[in-house]
Amino acid sequence: MHSSRTPVLAFTLAAALLAAPAFGRSEIFTLNDPRGDDHGDGNYVYPLNDELNEGDLDLLSLTARREGAGTQFELTFARPVKTPGRVAIDYSGTQLDTVARFGFYTLNVDLYIDMDRAPGSGGTSMLPGRLAEIDPASAWERAVVLTPRPHEARGELKRMLARQLRQDARDEDSDLGQAQLEALQKQIPGDVESRIFFPTQVRVRGSKISFFVPDSFLGGPAKDTWSYVVAVSAADLLQSFDVNRALGRQSEDEEALMILPVSPGKWQDRIGGGREGAPLQPPLMDIIAPEGRKQETILGDFDSRARRPAVLPGVVPAEQPKKK
Repeated sequence: MHSSRTPVLAFTLAAALLAAPAFGRSEIFTLNDPRGDDHGDGNYVYPLNDELNEGDLDLLSLTARREGAGTQFELTFARPVKTPGRVAIDYSGTQLDTVARFGFYTLNVDLYIDMDRAPGSGGTSMLPGRLAEIDPASAWERAVVLTPRPHEARGELKRMLARQLRQDARDEDSDLGQAQLEALQKQIPGDVESRIFFPTQVRVRGSKISFFVPDSFLGGPAKDTWSYVVAVSAADLLQSFDVNRALGRQSEDEEALMILPVSPGKWQDRIGGGREGAPLQPPLMDIIAPEGRKQETILGDFDSRARRPAVLPGVVPAEQPKKK
């Protein structure tokens, strides 16, 4: 009698366990984004190569879950995420999967997080090469940058900031003395480590990428009352600074961190469909826009002549309408 009921009991228990959320993995929020808007301001086209295809950079949702001593973020794209294989990418025979060691290689996703929700309190600059700014109403305290080469990106960002600081000090209007310059340069590594996180615990499954951000960085789990700016771009795996400048898309004192530029026309190695004479056109393929705002309008609202960049608003999950 007992033996005949045991399988039923075991099956029922197993079904219940599968249906129940895993311990410590409760969902905090989900932000959804329309399908088919991976075209920046409306006119961007993918590079004419086999590495990227329409839909590859089309973000459909961002979900945050509590997991252990941190937050697990999960990104869902319209197409399966391309994974690196054993393919030579330079004349010396360097293999793609040894350069992109975290299971993906074609995309970056930036998250700028406004934690205190105090307008003007925090940063408004985005990473180099994004060519846009964050709305001061969503000024950020922390940034999380998912990129195929996180260690290299972190080191290069520190070098970029140091170079920019030296450039600022050489400006004729600068009042920075040598002692102040050296003091500020020493602060750069600590500032980057405390404010910008490059995930290395990454998992790719089909059209999803998940990555872990520890409580030690965010000060606790992510919250649905925080504001998030989410931007997707095409990754420049080998960091081609000189190409951007040669095309006139970047001045001598501007640099770009792991991101493909956008240019007029169609290209093999960068995003096409850009405007003529528009060096401030942001090379962002997809963003999550607040309810009632259009991505195309946000990314297209810049003025290169007036040196006015596009301004990206944050999205507060708790304030978004619930899907029925």
